[in-house]
Amino acid sequence: MNNADHTPLIAHRIRRYAAAGSLVAFPALLVLEASLDPASGGTGEVMFTAATDHAGAMIASAVLLMLSGMLMVPAVWGLAHQARDRGAGLANLAAAVGVLGGFGHFGIGMFYLVALALPGGDRNEMIAYIERLNATPALGAIAFPLILCFGFGVLAMAWAAWRTGLIGWWGPLAVTAVVVLHEVVPSSIAWIEIAGLGVLTVVFGYLGLRLAALTDNEWGPAQSPAVPEAATV
Repeated sequence: MNNADHTPLIAHRIRRYAAAGSLVAFPALLVLEASLDPASGGTGEVMFTAATDHAGAMIASAVLLMLSGMLMVPAVWGLAHQARDRGAGLANLAAAVGVLGGFGHFGIGMFYLVALALPGGDRNEMIAYIERLNATPALGAIAFPLILCFGFGVLAMAWAAWRTGLIGWWGPLAVTAVVVLHEVVPSSIAWIEIAGLGVLTVVFGYLGLRLAALTDNEWGPAQSPAVPEAATV
């Protein structure tokens, strides 16, 4: 029996749609998170006040950050899947760095959840504890590079998508501008951060729609190898 002409399984289409949906969702969730986040900056004073007066918003922000971080995995996988020749090396880099950046956002979400235990303790002691935590060398050596990887990840993802032919020049240029702007503009200016994340949502949302619109053959049919007919005697 020859399976070379079999119809692609629905599971392979689900993978494509999952990757496409993740590309749309991971930056869109960050737009929503940035508009809710009561603890931007993460200082001891900010974290104590946010946990005391805006616990619900902190929980929502933590969940959104963690979900966005997890969605980086299928998002970068979908782009890497399409980079068969051109852009393959850059797509591999994007997959590695993008997933690390997702870990960074997941870690921030966990930090927010831990901070919910601050209310009820002595205010000065709780603030001092967060400040000591922020100043811990081991934590900074691990957490800061992971958070930094998110910016490098979205850059590599956008340029890999361009090399693969999924998007024009406008996509990686827009993402590059957002990442550079994020490094030079204070993060305390919330509307600029939200606008930048909105640009990422447009770029990666477009890529998600491009993946969703691919045919089975363009995505890459997952066919079983042909099984030679049994030799007859």
